[in-house]
Amino acid sequence: MLNTKKIQELSILAIAVMLVQIALSKWIYPMLGRTTQTIFAITPAGAVTSPTIGNKILGLISGIIPFNFGVWTGYLSMFIGLLILLVMGYYVYDQNKIVGIKVWKGKNMTQRLFAILLYGTIILYAALLILKWNSVATIGIPLAIGLGINYFIIAFVITFAAKQFKFLRI
Repeated sequence: MLNTKKIQELSILAIAVMLVQIALSKWIYPMLGRTTQTIFAITPAGAVTSPTIGNKILGLISGIIPFNFGVWTGYLSMFIGLLILLVMGYYVYDQNKIVGIKVWKGKNMTQRLFAILLYGTIILYAALLILKWNSVATIGIPLAIGLGINYFIIAFVITFAAKQFKFLRI
């Protein structure tokens, strides 16, 4: 169940995930010839430049910002978006069944974190599809595969660090 202690733990986890994603996007993926500009983006990048305030707010909450190490509001929006994603993902993870479907919990810490990230993304993406109707891009198979690989790398790195520094309790 979600309580103040669990929210604090998820906040620490959000910071760790954010730092790993920044390192991957800024240094690791470019060494492999790949680039990313956004973190946990669940709406199209055009939504940020849209003139409507609703699209700008959804863009900030979902973490759509170009990487710029001098913009602290960007980091704050990434943190808020990621914390919401983790809280929603943990809520689903904490349930035994959702809509009659058994929730996959994973067998080790890496799989559990991977499941939480995926569940949170699914919920937020579905919410944005409902709120924004046709303006949210549909998720394609290559995007889903890339997202899954990225989440697994993040989960692996964070659980490795968590075992060293003992900061993750899922």
